[in-house]
Amino acid sequence: MLWHQYPEYLDNLSLKAAYEMLEGDPPAKIPFIVWLLENPDSPLALPGCIDLYGHDCIHLLLKQGFTSEGEAYVVGFTMGNDARTTPFHLMIFKLAAQVLYPEKYRLNASEIKTFERGFQVGRSIRVKNLNQTSFEKWEYKALAQVRAEIGLEAAIA
Repeated sequence: MLWHQYPEYLDNLSLKAAYEMLEGDPPAKIPFIVWLLENPDSPLALPGCIDLYGHDCIHLLLKQGFTSEGEAYVVGFTMGNDARTTPFHLMIFKLAAQVLYPEKYRLNASEIKTFERGFQVGRSIRVKNLNQTSFEKWEYKALAQVRAEIGLEAAIA
């Protein structure tokens, strides 16, 4: 199941149970330019890069659906939460996301604003570099509990 709006009943499920309900795109469907800038296996990955499992976990933790706005917010959050991100990285990402990304993945002006809001939330929480974290350590904890542990509850309220 992919949703456009986050269903609140997921909050009481474990991260693993909620993740198992998702039906995301397999890695083979991700366009090369997106993989190049956002995947940790890429030699040109930007700070905030994260594998698909972690990316989907972040969607769940941020209560973000799988719309273009939700994707922009999640990518903004992961870049903002990565301590290595500089203004130069932001410029590269925004340029690529508005010009080089395929139409389905391209960000418009509104989505860039959503990306920037996600970036600010990523910067604001106490736990940094979630993109480099093993989410398996939280698999059996309720989503609401994980959010509380990493300082997300107040940031996304």
